[in-house]
Amino acid sequence: MTLKTKAMSQVFPGAGLVLAALLATPAQALEPDKLFEKLSPSVFVVLAQDARGGPLSQGSGVVVASERIITSCHVLAKAERLRVERGNVSYGATLEFPDTERDLCQLHVKELRAPPVAIVGSGGLRIGQRVYAIGAPVGLELTMSDGLISSLRGPDGKAPLIQTTAPMSSGSSGGGLFDAEGNLVGIATFGLVATAIQNINFAVPAEWVREVPARARAALAQREQLAAAKAAAAATAAAKAGLPPVDTTLPKQMPQVGDTWTYAIIDVRYKPNDRSRKYTVTVRAVTEATIVEAASDRGQFVDELEFRRDFFGYYRGSVIEVAPFAQAFRTLRSGEQLGRVPIRGIERVTTPTGERAYQFEGGRVVGTERVTVPAGTFEATKVLLNGLVSASYLNQTTMFRGHLPFTLTVWYAPEVKRIARARFEGDAFIDVYELDSYKLR
Repeated sequence: MTLKTKAMSQVFPGAGLVLAALLATPAQALEPDKLFEKLSPSVFVVLAQDARGGPLSQGSGVVVASERIITSCHVLAKAERLRVERGNVSYGATLEFPDTERDLCQLHVKELRAPPVAIVGSGGLRIGQRVYAIGAPVGLELTMSDGLISSLRGPDGKAPLIQTTAPMSSGSSGGGLFDAEGNLVGIATFGLVATAIQNINFAVPAEWVREVPARARAALAQREQLAAAKAAAAATAAAKAGLPPVDTTLPKQMPQVGDTWTYAIIDVRYKPNDRSRKYTVTVRAVTEATIVEAASDRGQFVDELEFRRDFFGYYRGSVIEVAPFAQAFRTLRSGEQLGRVPIRGIERVTTPTGERAYQFEGGRVVGTERVTVPAGTFEATKVLLNGLVSASYLNQTTMFRGHLPFTLTVWYAPEVKRIARARFEGDAFIDVYELDSYKLR
């Protein structure tokens, strides 16, 4: 306290407090153009894509931390690849933490250099307060609109949902709702669409963003507990039926972060000597229950996938890769019968028949076999899968539209902790992908 303010406080008790209050600098409302200038570097378009990079849906996202963007989970439905874009800048993204109950998903965007926004709680929000929405309605990136908080749809005026008149069209989901000082107060989630309804849009409170990682981890732990309970129940049922117990004594073939494999794809029927088509996969993250890998083609990021204990196939270009880390999660027993195997990444593949492009009807574990590929010779577990492929053709006598059988033979090599070779064969094609090289930590 200066001598002057000290003297004033002696003559006028409390004068120091009054002066301090007068000298304090409250947050200043910004003009809309200055607000946009401040916030636009932190708002991106979020693109959900199929396995080949085709569009599935589009939304918006807000930078909330270093290399982290928050968006609405429903934007990401069925996506196999994710990208975030603004102007001529584009990044690959991965889903890091989903909180589907609150429709908030956190993305990890490696090497993203964008400022995170400031987040404030909903406790200070007022009906009638001016707010601004920034997002990408119908793909028109960095669109700004303004409006009022028209209601707080929660108990005692608290805000599980913030109702606003700020326009939010399709594609705005995941965008930011900001106050006049540039603080994030909500994440756009949905609007009511009808000819007689106008300016009724909703956002979830911004403070929920901070809770996404913890809630996602808790939901994952609950799912794993349920899966463990189901597995225990299945083991009990198998024991009662007199079936042999699953061998749990074998060590898991769990990869490590940084392990890398490069595969060549060969069209055996038409280009048997062409090994120029290659892709590389690298492990990004490993837990006891999941393995996350990123795929690249000639150094360019293609996609990132999370593999769990479930046995599924993934359509990657012209090949289907089935449970590449199967032996990290389970023991493949000779003679074991496999049921129908779901395939991801082909939902939007156009087919002549209008049906699913590929489907696996089942298969079996054949046994162990030595397999030789450019990366070496390995003892492998051989698995044979039978499926159907959508087809249409016309010859001199027949017009065919329907499904034709195909087989997929997979050789899992514990030594390399992944697939060593696969042969994908039907009436009109024989495609092989095999391990060209690998590096384990």
